[in-house]
Amino acid sequence: MCREPFLGYIDFMICLRDISEDHLENIASAFAEAFTAEEGTVRRSMNMFAAQQYFLIMLRQYAKTGLLYALSENEEGYCVYHRKNKGLPWYREFLLTWHFLTRLPMQALQKMILARHGWQDYTISHNHDTDYVDVSLVMVRKEYQGQGLLRQLLKEPFELADGLGIPVILDTDSEVKAAKYEHIGMRVDKDLILESGVHMFTMIYDKNSNIKNSNIK
Repeated sequence: MCREPFLGYIDFMICLRDISEDHLENIASAFAEAFTAEEGTVRRSMNMFAAQQYFLIMLRQYAKTGLLYALSENEEGYCVYHRKNKGLPWYREFLLTWHFLTRLPMQALQKMILARHGWQDYTISHNHDTDYVDVSLVMVRKEYQGQGLLRQLLKEPFELADGLGIPVILDTDSEVKAAKYEHIGMRVDKDLILESGVHMFTMIYDKNSNIKNSNIK
């Protein structure tokens, strides 16, 4: 269930649940534009059209579950987050996988799988953790980048984690983004250059721990 808007430093987070298809398509286009403009597996694997479909498939399920948030009514950026076991229900996970297989170009899927071959994401490597805040997607719209809004997008997940005494965890395939996450208080939990040349990071924020993880390479 969506919560009330969160009052942040400059504005507030709004839960986008059951929004129109046109609205979802606009958000998906913004994700596609941002991700194809930077290093990473999306740029390596997909053209703009495929990237739009890729994000639309994910965002549709996240919005229906109440996990998609926008930064203020102007929607300068977006964040998908939830506690470890409070994400998509199993049937929406099934729909997500089915739509990836049936609606995305097979070549794009194959390229993405090959690009990330050898990577174990945080949902697997941190499966033993009792709880954490899972940040599945985060993006500042291209026209608002460079204004410090990434910190605002992650303010609520960080405060939720602080209140519960648990970490925030996310993956990124961008060295530039990893550096930005470090700048706002996260640290590198895992760092690996894959056979494809993609540089993958698991980032973690944990107010209660300054211990560096031995997985860093």
